[in-house]
Amino acid sequence: MKHVIIIISLLISSLGFGQGIEFFQGTWKEGMAKAKAEGKLIFVDAYAEWCGPCKSMAKNVFTKAEVGEYFNTNFINLKLDMEKADGVSFGHEYPVKAYPTLFFIDGNGKEIKKVVGGQQVQSLLAVATESNKKNDKSGQFEEKYKAGDRSYDLMLDYIKALNAVEKPSLKISNDYLNSNPIITEDQKLAFTMEAAVDADSKLFDVVVSNKEKLVTLMTQKIYEDKCRKSLDKALVKAMEFEVEEMVFKTAVKAEKTLGKDAGEKWGLKAKMDFFRQMKNLPKYSEAYKSLAKIGKSDAAIIRSIAIDIMKNFKTNKSMIADAADYIQIAYELNPTVDALTELANVMVSANQVKRGLEILNKEKEKAEGEKKDISAIMNMIDYLNSKKA
Repeated sequence: MKHVIIIISLLISSLGFGQGIEFFQGTWKEGMAKAKAEGKLIFVDAYAEWCGPCKSMAKNVFTKAEVGEYFNTNFINLKLDMEKADGVSFGHEYPVKAYPTLFFIDGNGKEIKKVVGGQQVQSLLAVATESNKKNDKSGQFEEKYKAGDRSYDLMLDYIKALNAVEKPSLKISNDYLNSNPIITEDQKLAFTMEAAVDADSKLFDVVVSNKEKLVTLMTQKIYEDKCRKSLDKALVKAMEFEVEEMVFKTAVKAEKTLGKDAGEKWGLKAKMDFFRQMKNLPKYSEAYKSLAKIGKSDAAIIRSIAIDIMKNFKTNKSMIADAADYIQIAYELNPTVDALTELANVMVSANQVKRGLEILNKEKEKAEGEKKDISAIMNMIDYLNSKKA
C-alpha cells in the first residue's frame, strides 16, 4: 500500500501542469450551497492579510499543480479574510484563534476537519485526503441497495458516493448495467461515465466511443476532467504491476478523450513516469525529449521536466545538462522570482555556474535598462558567485 501511495503522489506531481487551487468567488454561504449540491466538502482558508504563514501558503502551496489537481477535483475551495464582512460572519459559526486556520466542512455545515497553522504541500494533501475519506456517504445508499432498490437515481448516487471516497464500485456498476435496467440512453451514458473510474476497463471504452454525446450531456471540461482521473488511475495500476503495454494503450485512449495535443502530452508524461520507475533511462530520456519538443512554448511543462530530472537523476551528466537547458527555457518563458531561484539552483547542480552568471547578468542589464527592481537577480548572482570553483 505504501508503494501505491508513493506512485500516486509522484503521478499527481508529475502529470499536473496546472496552476493550483481555483477558489470560489462567492460568499461562504453560497460556497456551502454549492458543496451540498455537488456532494463535496468545502475547503476554507481562513486567513488575515497581515499573516506571514498565510501569504507563504498562498504563494508556495496553493499554487502547486499537485495541490490544485486534488483540491479542484474534490472540494469547493474558498478563501476568507477573517477581518472582512464575510469572514467575520463565518467566524461567528466557526471560531478562529490563529492564522491560517484551514477548515473542511460538509454541505450541511458539519465541520469534518480543522487544521491550525501553515502547511507544506505533502502535509496539506495528507489532511485533504483524510478529510475527503471522512465524507463517506455511501452507507446511506448501501442500505437501500442491499434491500433491493435498483432505481436509477439511487444507483447513480451510490456509485458517486463510492467513487468520492475511492471505494470499489466497478462490480456494482457492471452488475447494474448487465441487468439491462429500463433507463434512457442518455441515463445509461451518464451512469457509465461515472462508473468508468479506470481507463483500463470496458466501461471506459464506452466513454471513449461516445465522446461527442457525453460532451453534449456534461460539457467538454467535465468530460475531460473525469477522463483524466480514469487515465491517471490506469497509469497507477500499470506502474504498480509494471505493465508497459498498459501505458501505451492508456496513452492512445488519452489522445481520443483529451484531444491530440493534451492527450499526447499526457501520454509522454505517463511514459516518463513509467520508464523512470523501471529505470529504463533510454526510454525515459526519449519520452522527456519528445515532451519538451511538443511543449516547447509551455513553461510549466518544460519546468516539470527539468525538476523531474533534478529530483531523480542528479548523477547523470547528460540528463543534468538537459535539465539546465530546460530550466533556462522555462525561465525565459515565465521569468518569475521562483523561476529565477530554480534557474540558479539547477545551474549549480549541473556545474554550470558560469553559464548561470552569464544568463543572470544579461537579465540584470535588461532590468536596469527598464528601471526594474534588480534585488532578486542580485541575490542569485551573489549566490552563484559563492558557488564558483
